[in-house]
Amino acid sequence: LGAEAARRVRWAAQAFHNRARDVRSLLLVQDAEEAENILRDFGGSAAAASSELVPSLVASLASAAARSGPGAPGFEVRGTLHVPPDFTVRSADSLDSARSRCITLTNEEKAKEMQQLQIMIRDFVKEVLHGVLLDIVLEDGCLLTCRCSMDNRLTTVSLQVREIVRHIRLVDIQEICSGKELQNMNTTTPLDDLCVTFAMMNDQCVTFKFKTVAAREHFSTCMKVLRLACE
Repeated sequence: LGAEAARRVRWAAQAFHNRARDVRSLLLVQDAEEAENILRDFGGSAAAASSELVPSLVASLASAAARSGPGAPGFEVRGTLHVPPDFTVRSADSLDSARSRCITLTNEEKAKEMQQLQIMIRDFVKEVLHGVLLDIVLEDGCLLTCRCSMDNRLTTVSLQVREIVRHIRLVDIQEICSGKELQNMNTTTPLDDLCVTFAMMNDQCVTFKFKTVAAREHFSTCMKVLRLACE
């Protein structure tokens, strides 16, 4: 990982952490509707997808897999993403519980939280630079396993199925949505609480599905930080 990319990621992690802390504070004093809007603006607004999002990129990968038929995957298998055992899910799903209790962090707790976030992002980057296996959701609800990786500058996500590779520039991703953030998303892809969707500028989308909520939010949080680093 280059020095410039590392610097951008450190800055983005700090900015993301500050935003998250601000949102948690605001949730304590705002009414329910306004708090929902604040959290949605912070995490990625599904309402941004006013036109129907179509997973054409995913369809092309599925077609490649169908043409190739059974056999070797065409890439080195590195395994799935590792979720830190102490990872805390903080998303729209925890809105009610966050609003119902007072959240105050000492400076020491804030510093520890920031350090944990930076370590998590560092470990995530190491994994995606090598490539990991993720499940993407097709329009019929079936799952297609692909190799997900990023370039050394952390500006592009690559999805590979056999010999076919599709690239997604982070700057082309408008929103990264998960959990309750997906409720108002207009897409032909079937979604559920274990999904994370990239909504892109050209009315395209890619949806990933995970086995647990923690895995979902780990991926979503890390990708939001990396996307912020490209702004």
